[in-house]
Amino acid sequence: MGYISPTLAVRNMKQTIEFYKNSLGFKMGMAFPDADNPEYADLSKDGMGLMFIPVENVGIGKEEKLGVGVNIYMQIDGDIDEYYNELKDKGVKIVVDIKDEPYGIRDFTVEDIDGYKLTFNHAGELVEYTKAKLER
Repeated sequence: MGYISPTLAVRNMKQTIEFYKNSLGFKMGMAFPDADNPEYADLSKDGMGLMFIPVENVGIGKEEKLGVGVNIYMQIDGDIDEYYNELKDKGVKIVVDIKDEPYGIRDFTVEDIDGYKLTFNHAGELVEYTKAKLER
């Protein structure tokens, strides 16, 4: 099985790392050359990884808006409602409240400090929905 790890260009590496660790509960992977002056970092949650680089490294100007049209869909291992409430309590910007989708999952969407959107869901709901459809 393959593995995909999107790379997101960000305005401030240290602030981004802190947001993903402290607000979203991601675990720190590698920071290069080091954590004090990162030019690259990767963080993960429930086996899913994201990589981050400074906008300057890819030629994005200060006036350009980040995150437009980007929505990363992530299936988490834990209780989706508990995770939603945890992020809400931390003041994370929730752009789409938690809801049940017509295709059988429960999800919500947050926006990070650079405008990237992440939609979190739990695979359990989709599995139960699929089983119910197959049993009909």
